[in-house]
Amino acid sequence: MNVLVSGGNGFIGSALVERLLREGCNLRCLVHRSSELLDGLDVELFQGSLSQPENLERACKGTDVVYHLAGSGRAGDWGSRKWFFACNADGTRNMLDAAVKAGVGRFVHMSSLAVHRFTGHTDADESVPADQQKYAYGASKVEAERHVRQAQLEGKIESVILRPGVVVFGPRDETAFVHMAPLLEKGRWTHVKGGSPLVCYSYVDNLVKGLLLAGKHPAAAGETFIITDDLSLSWKELIFGVIAAFGAREKTFSFPAPLARAAGISMEAAFKLVRSRKPPPITDYRTALVSRDFHFSCAKAKQVLGYSPEVRFEEGLRRTVEWYRRWKERK
Repeated sequence: MNVLVSGGNGFIGSALVERLLREGCNLRCLVHRSSELLDGLDVELFQGSLSQPENLERACKGTDVVYHLAGSGRAGDWGSRKWFFACNADGTRNMLDAAVKAGVGRFVHMSSLAVHRFTGHTDADESVPADQQKYAYGASKVEAERHVRQAQLEGKIESVILRPGVVVFGPRDETAFVHMAPLLEKGRWTHVKGGSPLVCYSYVDNLVKGLLLAGKHPAAAGETFIITDDLSLSWKELIFGVIAAFGAREKTFSFPAPLARAAGISMEAAFKLVRSRKPPPITDYRTALVSRDFHFSCAKAKQVLGYSPEVRFEEGLRRTVEWYRRWKERK
């Protein structure tokens, strides 16, 4: 197949590119700036931005499948609503329009479980309403999904929406793991509610397997899938797993949820008041996410796509920690 990966120079995108090359695909990657993670790979590079439709159509021309991951690294809780919507909603619409004009067969969109409100979910599935509006990142991903579904309904293109675990770890993760690791390698972490709320997790290679299935399985067209490692983990179990992979002694402590929530809201308000460009250490978004269960099932992907995670939890953490140690030595 001829495949385009937008955001192929990112953490998840570069892992997907390597897997697609092993599958024998002809690869193009749309990159905005750096393409360091793609150095030495047999990939045709297209420089461009999601805000430049003319470049997007040129990149899409002659491809069978587009994996739209660009902007998926712009997850989180710090930035203007305008910024999040420009990247995630408008950018997805531009990429989708370019794929339609170029006659692409299938469009695989990387979304997020942040499209759901943080009201408490245990073993939830794709039927839960995508109704997040409070937090700009999640709201922008809701709008992006709407564009993708509309194109499918109008018969313009086959589309598939994927929502990975709320935590994704793996080698080359400079989005989240490198910021968490300095504490975790010393065994330190601060939990909310003792780390008891549930969370769903994806190791990057398992997520990539789900992406591959979404790109080629006939039954995937027009569907939405959650891709996780099929585990029921608490935040405490996830964090302890990383600490154990570092070989450190656990030195964690915890805040009650009401206190953590009040601190997150107050600190975020203070940083906004002084118009800080740097994010505060805790925010409303982060404390809301970890204060209640936020666990979703990948049962649909298992049943419809035949998905199953290939890399076990402990092995994925071991590989991630090994990569981080090499990365730290180079810095």
